[in-house]
Amino acid sequence: MIHKTLRNLFRRQRNQSNTRALGGGRISMQHPYRQHSIAYLAPPDRSQSVWQLKNWTEEELLNLPVDRLMKIIIDISPEVNKAYTDFLRNCNEGWYYEVDPIAATPIIDNFIARLETKHHDFDVLLDQIYAGIYLRGAIFIELVLDQTADMATKLAVLDPITARFNRITHPIEGEQWELGQWQNGKWVSLENDPTVMYVPFNNAPDMPFGKSFMATTPLDVIRQLGVMNDFRSVLQSQGWARADFSVDSDKIKAFMPAEIKDDTEAEDQFIRDFIDGINGMYSHLKPNEGFAHLDIVSVNMPKGGQMQASFFGLIDGLMRLYDRRISRATGSTPLKQHSNEHVTETHAREQRKDYRVNIVSVQSTVAGTLSTLFGYVLRAEGVQGQVTFHFDTTLDPVDIKELAEADGTKIDNLKKLKDLRDSDGIDDATYQKAVNQYKIMG
Repeated sequence: MIHKTLRNLFRRQRNQSNTRALGGGRISMQHPYRQHSIAYLAPPDRSQSVWQLKNWTEEELLNLPVDRLMKIIIDISPEVNKAYTDFLRNCNEGWYYEVDPIAATPIIDNFIARLETKHHDFDVLLDQIYAGIYLRGAIFIELVLDQTADMATKLAVLDPITARFNRITHPIEGEQWELGQWQNGKWVSLENDPTVMYVPFNNAPDMPFGKSFMATTPLDVIRQLGVMNDFRSVLQSQGWARADFSVDSDKIKAFMPAEIKDDTEAEDQFIRDFIDGINGMYSHLKPNEGFAHLDIVSVNMPKGGQMQASFFGLIDGLMRLYDRRISRATGSTPLKQHSNEHVTETHAREQRKDYRVNIVSVQSTVAGTLSTLFGYVLRAEGVQGQVTFHFDTTLDPVDIKELAEADGTKIDNLKKLKDLRDSDGIDDATYQKAVNQYKIMG
C-alpha cells in the first residue's frame, strides 16, 4: 500500500491535491545486518584510533572482508589516501541549483537549511555520496518524507555495499534486478519507491552492482607493504653497525669455578651465561651510563652494517613500480601524486585533461540524481516544478588561455567580415549569420 501510494503521489497531475493516505518515513537501513535493537554508541574506526593496527601483515589484510579492507587501505596507504581526498575535493569545488518556477525556490532552500541544521554543512552529505562512489562504485541515497509525506525531512546517504538485488521476471520487461535489503532477516524491496535510488558506476551488462574506483588497488598496496616490511627486516638485521665484544678464552677458563672445570657441558653453560650477561647489561645501558667489565672482556668498535648499494637500487625501482601501479589503479595521475617522473608539459596537460573529464562525468551523474530527488521535494509539498543541480568546474589555466585566444580570433574574424561588408565584399545576410553563430558559440 505504501508503494502504491508513493506511485500515485509522484504521478499526480498539476490539478491533483497534495494528499496521501498513508504516512511516509524511512524504509532503508544503513546497517541492515545488525540484529540487536539496543542503543549503539559508534566508536572511531579502529584503524584511526589504534595506531598499532597500522602495522598490518599481508596475511591479515588479505583475510579482511572487502568492505573493511577498502577503508583500511585508505588509512594505511599514502598514495590511495591522496587519490581519495583529491577525488572528493575535485568533485565538489562548489555547487548551486536552479528551480523552475523560481517562486518554488524557498522550498528547496528550506530543505537544504534543514539538512544543514543536522549536518552543519550540505557538503558533508556530498562528500559521503562521492565517498560511496569511490569506495563502492555507486550512489545509494533515500529522500526521507515525514509521516504525512507532505515534506522532505532528510537525505539519507547509505553505504552502497548494503544494497542487494533479487532477480525477478517482469511480465512485460522480462528478467531484471529488484533493488532491496535484508533487514532483520527479512527481504525488503526498495524497487518501487522512487525516493530510494541506487545508481551504479562502471557496471557490466547484467550486473546491478557498480564497480569501485579502487577495485584493482588492494593487491598492489598489500604487495607494497610486504616489500616495506621485508626492507625493514633486512635493514634491522644487516643495515646497522652492531657493538662488538670479544672474550679472552684463556682468561675466562681460568675464571671458571674449580668445580666445573673439565666438565664440558658445565663449561659451555658458564660461557653462554657469561656472554648473555654481557649482552643483557650492554643492551640496557642509558646514554649517560658506562659499561664496567673485567679484563676478560674487550669492547671493540661497532662492526657490520655494510649493505650493498644494489640492494637500495632494487628497493627504489620496486617502490617506483608500485607507485605507478597504484596511481593508475586509483584513477589518479602522476601529477596528482606529486610525481614529475618523465612528465613534460604536454604530458602534464593531457593528465590534467583526462582527470578533469573523469571528474566532470561523475559530477554529471550525481547532479542528475540530486536534481531528480529535489524535484520530489517540490512534489511532496504539492508544487509541480523542476530542480537542476550543478557543480562548479574550475577550468585548467591552459584551457582558459586557449579559450581566450580562440575568442579573440573569432572577434578578429568578425571585424574582418565587417570590413568586407562595409566595402561590399559580402552581403548583410552573410555577416549577420556569422554574428549569430558567434553568439551561439559564445
